Parts: sequence; C-alpha cells; structure tokens
Amino acid sequence: MGTGTVRAAMLLPLSATGNSGRIGTELKNAALLALEDLGPQNIEIVVKDTAGEPAEAEAMATEATAEGSSVVLGPVFAQEVARAAGVLRQAGKIDIAFSSDQSVAGGGVYLNSFLPQSVVDRTAAYAFGQGYKSFVALVQNTAAGTLAERQLRETLQELGGTLLQVERYEPNDASVQTAAAAIAAKANEAQAIFIPDGGNSPAAITSALRSNGVDLSTKKLLGTALWNTAALGDPALAGAWFADLDQERISAFKARYKEKFGAEPSTNAVLGYDSVALAIAIVRSHGPVGFTPGVIESRGGFTGYGGVFRFGHDGSNQRAYAVYEVEAGGRRKLVSPAPTSFGGS
Repeated sequence: MGTGTVRAAMLLPLSATGNSGRIGTELKNAALLALEDLGPQNIEIVVKDTAGEPAEAEAMATEATAEGSSVVLGPVFAQEVARAAGVLRQAGKIDIAFSSDQSVAGGGVYLNSFLPQSVVDRTAAYAFGQGYKSFVALVQNTAAGTLAERQLRETLQELGGTLLQVERYEPNDASVQTAAAAIAAKANEAQAIFIPDGGNSPAAITSALRSNGVDLSTKKLLGTALWNTAALGDPALAGAWFADLDQERISAFKARYKEKFGAEPSTNAVLGYDSVALAIAIVRSHGPVGFTPGVIESRGGFTGYGGVFRFGHDGSNQRAYAVYEVEAGGRRKLVSPAPTSFGGS
C-alpha cells in the first residue's frame, strides 16, 4: 500500500480465526485510510500475515528486515511481539507493536496500544484536582486489576493523596459482597471509591456497598474507560467520573471507516491509523533514517484520531484522555477535554 520510497512492514494476524483475524483486517483497513488522508506517496507499507502465530511473526519480521523495511508496525499479540523483537533488535529496527502487554516492550519495541495505566492516572489525578484526596478501591482479582491498583497507588503517592484500603473480588456476587463488607468502614471514611472494571461490575459493587451500610451520596465514584460500555443505569452511579478517549474523535474515525468499508470497527482499529500517521510524520521530517529511539521518544509526541500520545524509553506509551461524567440513566457527558499536547510542547 502506498508508493513512497521508504518502506514499512505491517505484521498482522489476517488469516487468524475469529476475533484475531477481524482485528488484523481492521488495522490494515485503518492503515489504508491514513495513507489516503496523509499521502500515499510518502511511504510504502508491505502487509505481512502472521496468522496470529509467534513463529510466523518471527518469520515475517525476518522477511521485513531482508526487504529493507525502515520500521515494523505490529504484531498484535504479546507472544508474537516477543518472537519478532529478537529479529528486529538484532537488525537494529524499531518495532511499533499493538500489544498491551508491557512485558514485551523496551529495547526498541514500542507499544502503540491502550495501556490501562494512563487511564487510571487521568481519572485519579482529575478527582484529586477536584478536591478528592482519600480513596478506597475494589478491583477484580486479575492481572488488569493488579495494574490498576498499582497505578492508583503510584498516582496518589505522587500527588499526596491517600489510599485507605483495597479489596479484591472474583466475578461473582458472593465475592463482591464479601469485598464490599470488608471495605465498608474505610469506604465511609474515604472521599472517593475507585472501581476499575466494566460490564455489570460498577452497578453490582455499588449495590453491595449500599447493602453494607456505605452512604454513596457523599462519595465520588470513579471508573476507567471500561465504563464506556458498562451498565451505568444505577442512580448511585450518577455523578461518577471516568477517563476515556475523546469519543467525538473516535466516532469521527468510525464513521469514516464505516463509510469506506461498510462496517463499524472496534476502537482498536484507530491504532492502525495512528501508527501509519506516525510513520508518515517521521518520514516527512527525517526521511528513512528517522526511525530511531531519539525521534520515537520525542517528548512532544504524536497526534492521531486517538488523540496525542508519546512513547517512553521503556517502550510504554502515555496518552491524553478526556474525563466523562455519568448522568441519570447512564448517559455520559464530557467534563474535562483531553489535552491536546504534553506539557505545552
């Protein structure tokens, strides 16, 4: 795709079954949209099918380096990224992958994905800035829950807030009730209650807290981007805050995608667009030699449909998120727009 003299390889699970193959197709289609918008003459993208298999990802990374690709976009899954990274590091190539598993980042591998840490940080920092200094948290007993708890602790420590108590739960009513009972006393002391889970969990947890004597009318409930598709109709959730991508921008992207390809994509598809936009921006500014850590880790970052984002030396990313408030009936309204730059850069 494209006619430029600078080549980028895109490693995607196109022939994988089920949702994996759909994700691969969405990322490829989104890349094509970016080329149309920003100029197909700037870059050539060679799409390679990994089938979602680590060994095939390694083979496609080997092909990409042999063909002279200046940068690799993808793969999608952590095991694929880990196998491809060995080849790309040896060849001195930058990899902008789509995995959200931070354990495979670093050493020239950068993750253009939606990492939960930035969402938690934005939610907690916004609440702290509005005067909510003491928190409790109920987190599901999963790896995602562990990440959310860790980031909440780090953010509050940096800001000077207090995390009074954390309780974990399994995804069943009995476990939620047990956790709510265990945290009830501290929840009544805290100003904010953090619930970093989606689906029916926010409503189930607020119900369990009420049944254990927690007066939610005096608390600020906080969530994450998982709340964007959660069931938020419980009146107790009205007034709650959660961070998420700028939904106006995401809706604009999805509308453009649907108009061209006839189906609405998942939000993850925007990563394909933004990664190609990033690659084109680097080619325009620096040419084929621009894919270096110094350029990729620019503190000013990059801009795409997903908003502004930048990469850290460890391969992680930081994104600018908006904050939404839950209204009656579960509707959402914007209360704090996503920043359009990092630190004024």
